[in-house]
Order: sequence, then C-alpha cells, then structure tokens
Amino acid sequence: MKKGLIRKVFLRSCFFAFLVAALFFASVNGDAQEAKKKIDYKKAYKLHNQKCLGCHDSVADPEKTGKTRDDWHLVIEVMHKQGVKLKMAESEMLIDYLYNLRKGIEKEAG
Repeated sequence: MKKGLIRKVFLRSCFFAFLVAALFFASVNGDAQEAKKKIDYKKAYKLHNQKCLGCHDSVADPEKTGKTRDDWHLVIEVMHKQGVKLKMAESEMLIDYLYNLRKGIEKEAG
C-alpha cells in the first residue's frame, strides 16, 4: 500500500515540476517574441498623423516625463471612448510607436 502512495506522490511531483517548467519557458518565449517585434515606423507615423494629430499637437513635449507602455494603453483606451476608431492591430501599433518615441524617459520599464 505504501508503494502505491509513494508512486502517486512521485507522479504528482513530476507533473508539478513539468508544469512549472512549461510555464517558465512559455514566459521566456513570450518575452523573446515581444523583443523581436519590429515596428513599421512609416506605417505607425502615418497612422499617428491620421488618428492623433487632428486633435493633439504632439506627444513630444520635452517638459513632460515619458509614459510607460501601460500608460499608453490607458491613453488609447480613453481615445476609443472619445470616438477614435482603431482596430486592435492599429491600437497596438500606436502604443508601440508612442512608447518608443519617448523610450528611455519612461518612469519605469514598460
């Protein structure tokens, strides 16, 4: 009877270790995918001019501190509520573009 219990505990431990390892590697792979993500700056610049500069002069205000990527997500969400029509891919492109415009000046890593 003890042998069966030991085997059951061993199998559960192996499963748990496998699960933790799989989650870790998935996380690392996701970060690598994000780092490899290239921005088409011409496309993003054109989209920024079409969707943002009609109401806003610029985001390049040297007096203001930079925004984190999360801050830009919030800004884009507010703009959706103000009536700006953006597809998901366009929103992500603008977030990446605006964040990278001020990269290095952000309050925290984004």
